[in-house]
Amino acid sequence: MSRWKLYDNWYADLAGLSVEQLRERRAFAAQRAERAVARGMGRNRKAGREWRQRLRAVDDELLTRGAQEA
Repeated sequence: MSRWKLYDNWYADLAGLSVEQLRERRAFAAQRAERAVARGMGRNRKAGREWRQRLRAVDDELLTRGAQEA
């Protein structure tokens, strides 16, 4: 299995995840987006943008299921 499978299949996997797994992915994506643009971490705007897109995709899936993030 690819080491990058989580990233490669991020969008395709969302529909098959449980609400709890989606919340874990949301927290992970939010953390990565924050770190990508943090001071002292070698700011990477492109990575920040990509992680925000992944975060929005998870939020959209949660909204579709009616399980909004609290």
